[in-house]
Amino acid sequence: MPHSSSFWFRLGLLIGGLALCGAPAVAQPDSAPSRFETANEAYAQGQYKRALDGYRAVLDAGQASAALYHNLGNAYVRLGRTGPAVWAYEKARQLRPKDPRLQHNLQHVRGQAGLPQGARPVRGPSIFRGGWWPLLLFWGGALALGAGLFVATGRADADQWIAWRTGTVQGTVGGGLLLLAVSVGGSVLHAGESRAVAIGDSVPVRRGPAPTATADTTLPEGAVLRIRRPQGDWVRVQLRDRTAGWVPRQALRRL
Repeated sequence: MPHSSSFWFRLGLLIGGLALCGAPAVAQPDSAPSRFETANEAYAQGQYKRALDGYRAVLDAGQASAALYHNLGNAYVRLGRTGPAVWAYEKARQLRPKDPRLQHNLQHVRGQAGLPQGARPVRGPSIFRGGWWPLLLFWGGALALGAGLFVATGRADADQWIAWRTGTVQGTVGGGLLLLAVSVGGSVLHAGESRAVAIGDSVPVRRGPAPTATADTTLPEGAVLRIRRPQGDWVRVQLRDRTAGWVPRQALRRL
């Protein structure tokens, strides 16, 4: 009986081994560099749709880079998709802002579409247009700084240096400076992050978040605009001329 059990055990191992040898190998997923090179080869061969799918697969895998966004933008240009091309180039410029080839390609696609060249720099009071909180912090910091300086310089006598060294004055002045720095830094950061690109052709900008609302103007494909606030399937945006309105969320791609 033990001999019979050993026979059947060996026979089971043999059959199992043959089954494993005959089974197809499980395909392992390609690495991101391999997919990127495959997409580059497809682009070089003029297979732009295949290259686009390859670049997007790498991006969907979480492997973002300036080179990837740059090549993705090139593929979109070859396929005549201005909006996504501008979006991809802008994403690449966030990672590599001084790349001359990238800047040239972005200017070229904007020129071909009749779009303005570049975004206006953030300066002056416009840095506080990102919301009410930066302006509140700014005025709070200005008041605190002014109060501290007033207390410290209110008397012109021999004890002036002592007044500057008090904890109250130092805390007030330091807190005021900190609030000013946070308000300006937060405003600039907000202005840089809350942008989007119109990826649809002639997107209407409506007065309210509804398809029946009156449309005052339309956005050309590839236009870069500021995001103010989302509401359901709609987003309130601000154009370069400071006018504001509502556009469908699916017509935008955030930077």
